[in-house]
Amino acid sequence: MAFFARPNLDDTQFKQLEGSLLSLSGQTQIATPTGLTLATGTTNSGGVIITASGASSATNNHVLTYDSTDNVIKLKVSSVSGGTGVYDGASPTTCTVGGLCAGTNIFNTGFTEILQRILVPNIAPLTANTSVSFAITPSTLLYEVGTVIDVTGSTSFNAGCINPLYSSGGSVCVGRSCGASGYSYNIYGNPATIFTLSSFPSNSCVFPSHSVTAGNNTLSAVVCYSGGTQPYYSDCCTTYGSALPAGTQTSSPKTICGTFPWFYGSTSSAPILTGGTSEYSGTTGTCAQCLITGATGTCVGTSTGSIVVDNYSVIGKYIWFAIPSGATNTKTVWDGGNSLSNCGTIPGDLFQAECVKYIYSPNDLWGTPTSPNCNIPIPYKFYVSNYPTSIDYTMTYKNS
Repeated sequence: MAFFARPNLDDTQFKQLEGSLLSLSGQTQIATPTGLTLATGTTNSGGVIITASGASSATNNHVLTYDSTDNVIKLKVSSVSGGTGVYDGASPTTCTVGGLCAGTNIFNTGFTEILQRILVPNIAPLTANTSVSFAITPSTLLYEVGTVIDVTGSTSFNAGCINPLYSSGGSVCVGRSCGASGYSYNIYGNPATIFTLSSFPSNSCVFPSHSVTAGNNTLSAVVCYSGGTQPYYSDCCTTYGSALPAGTQTSSPKTICGTFPWFYGSTSSAPILTGGTSEYSGTTGTCAQCLITGATGTCVGTSTGSIVVDNYSVIGKYIWFAIPSGATNTKTVWDGGNSLSNCGTIPGDLFQAECVKYIYSPNDLWGTPTSPNCNIPIPYKFYVSNYPTSIDYTMTYKNS
């Protein structure tokens, strides 16, 4: 029996010198899917297999090309340009297809890249900055000077948002900041003296009792917050702006206004306001302070513009009103609410010229040594009628 030995073509039996050429003739078949593997240069990949996948349905324009999904080289349908005809760029789409912007330079750009620009543009996340809301209870913002108030402040911190956080691999929405770390308050114009460590998104504070001073009495909240996450474009690689650093944010202030009220009333006898302007009352006649103490109405509000007396409701009495003295609030015109023709000037037939007198609060809120605001009395402009009158309607007093 004849003996024929065929040597095995492997690294043990044969060696090809570097730089030499091995010519194969005849038909060479890859018998198994793992029979021929191309090295990729990556030690962990194990190479790329050359396979005959797709041969059973091979048609014209099929080419042997790399399939990144299967990690093999196989027959795939060719496009006119010699490519595979299969889109293998980024997926899924991130916008409704509308085309590239006019003027986009696409010369010498591959079809896959062009399609990717159309279908999966690199888009930025929506971002919103942090914000602080601040409210007070009670919500009243206008008080008579000297009124003692007890106020509670409530603060809410909005950490903003990055929507979506593309680097998370999903549609997660996160805050621009990682949240609050503490709260402090500016109290009636003084720097923060109350500080609370807290990571909660809201905080409340009971402020010390306060005697309202003339002008603005301001409250505000200050939130300390932690830094945030770096935003990325939709490719999850390109940074969008920068991460929000840790910092502080102050709320819009709540301004409580302290004002001196204006007064009005009536009297049966003629209110003759005699004496020096620096005195509380005249030496004879009706004292200015007596009118204020017995006033029909005390109105807590500004008097720099028009003021309205709802109704004196008097028959045959002298009427009067008094406003804090100031350069911008002299009253020169009056209008009766019962008729358009019932009007006049000040001074005039109905009212005498204004008379300035110094007075103090009838409720001991200002102007006396025992009141919270004792560095005054306050000068007031008094307007008194020339004669008794009957009024059952509104009276409006104007600057002009």
